Amino acid sequence: MVNQKLYIINLSNFYDIISELKEHIGYEIFKFDNKEIFLDKYKSKSISIENSILIVHEKEYNFFVKNVNEDQIIKFKPPVNFFTFIENLNVKFIQKKYQDQSNVNIKDFSLDINSRELKKDELSLKLTERETDMILYLNDSKKPVNVETLEKEIWQHSSDLETHTVETHIYRLRKKIKTEFGNDDLIKSDKDGYII
Repeated sequence: MVNQKLYIINLSNFYDIISELKEHIGYEIFKFDNKEIFLDKYKSKSISIENSILIVHEKEYNFFVKNVNEDQIIKFKPPVNFFTFIENLNVKFIQKKYQDQSNVNIKDFSLDINSRELKKDELSLKLTERETDMILYLNDSKKPVNVETLEKEIWQHSSDLETHTVETHIYRLRKKIKTEFGNDDLIKSDKDGYII
């Protein structure tokens, strides 16, 4: 698991206070005295902001929002109730972790489990709960999955289900994917079943 990181940018006094409590907080702390230095390192990929929160002064907030995802930034606005601030910071880390865990990379796509959206580049496709479950199940499988297994695992049915239900759902899903993204290569079929 990637360690949680806190980047404190252009707030030396605040960094000094936080670093005194380093042993009581569960994330790594980094200080940058200059927003440009931070941005250069970020853009050159010499630092990663994955699983990270940035603390920036309120006057520099707009600068950072243009370059970094807003949900990773906390606007520092003095005076600060330190205990409330740490509590809010911990909540932000929990939200970020939850959000990161809800996104699954599947081939060239990203699947947001919470919103049930399949995304690629700037395009997105809303999925049903069953379509989401099917994609996740197929993605986790290392070999083709036959219709009977999908019936049992996705529909929680035995062979009472109409024989073409699974095929119909997959056909419709592939059609939706082709309409939105221009190809239907995500779910493939062969003699042994379906696979991603």
